[in-house]
Amino acid sequence: MLKAVVVGLAVLIVLALAALVAGIVVKGGRLAAGGQKGGWVTPLMAQVPPDAEVESMALDGDRLVVHVKRPDGSGELLVFDLRRKRLSGRIHLRPGGDR
Repeated sequence: MLKAVVVGLAVLIVLALAALVAGIVVKGGRLAAGGQKGGWVTPLMAQVPPDAEVESMALDGDRLVVHVKRPDGSGELLVFDLRRKRLSGRIHLRPGGDR
């Protein structure tokens, strides 16, 4: 009798683990698709002038700020909204102490 109970509980544990793994696979598949075909990440493209280089980047929540610097000392900060996958603002920087 006790042996049958132990075997029954072992079968229930195995079934529960199988259901858990199946749930993870199904949810993982939905997250990977993300409503789009082809993977986990949708690329966000931005053009940087040919003579400029990315000086630094900073991430805060769903915002990414990219500091682009040009050889003449000027530059700009590009602010991206990663949730909406778009450029949300530009801040132009110019060299010198003039205000």
